[in-house]
Formats: sequence, C-alpha cells, structure tokens
Amino acid sequence: MSWGIEDQQRRKDILALMDISERIMKANPNHVNEVPKSTSGCWMEQMYGMQRCDFCDLSVDCPIREEQIWQEYLTKNNIIIEKNS
Repeated sequence: MSWGIEDQQRRKDILALMDISERIMKANPNHVNEVPKSTSGCWMEQMYGMQRCDFCDLSVDCPIREEQIWQEYLTKNNIIIEKNS
C-alpha cells in the first residue's frame, strides 16, 4: 500500500479505513474471529462493512475481481451465456 502515501486522497481514505478498523476492534476485540462471511465473498466487506476494490490488491482469489475478469472476457470474445430454466 505504499502508493497510498503518495496520493493525498488515498492517504485520507486509508486513514479513514484504519479509523473504522480501530472502532470495530474497540467495540469487539474478537471481531476477526466472530465476523460472519459476507454474501459477496469480499473479505473487505466482511471485515469493514464496505467494498473498496482500489484498496484490495492483496487477495488473488477475490470473487468480485474474478467475476469482473470473467465478464470482460465474455464481452471481449462476444460470448453470451444463456441460462436454461
């Protein structure tokens, strides 16, 4: 996250995220162990209650990123998936 130090807006956003984290941990020190899995599979949403894909460069298996790459692939290759009911 070194890029966040150079960009003032990202620096503010990171500090805000750290503040959210601090408040969550003060309210419940066991939050990390007790938090329920998010419906989207996003770890950031699970931990912080928000999605910020511009921060999340750590999770290789991010379901949101995987879906985005899949949709881009489908669009680029003119593939249409039809669902059979």
